[in-house]
Amino acid sequence: MGRGMFERFAAYGVLVLGFWLLFQGFERSVPFVGIIGGALVIAGMYLMTGVWRKMFNRFGGSGPIYRRKVKPGEERPDDSNDGDESA
Repeated sequence: MGRGMFERFAAYGVLVLGFWLLFQGFERSVPFVGIIGGALVIAGMYLMTGVWRKMFNRFGGSGPIYRRKVKPGEERPDDSNDGDESA
């Protein structure tokens, strides 16, 4: 349970700081603070997806698998098994 806790709290901290700065930018009408807050919100969401991706990969998830479509009459190299395991 302790694995990745620092990264998770850091991601939440960046997200909270971003929303707070975004709120302050609207409240005080300071565009620069609002822009920094918006950038930190995006960065916090990026960090959170990285933490979650790392956590799910630890439990056996490998991410999306993309397979090339096989045209009719075309053989996949892994489908042709003529008994020779060396190829």
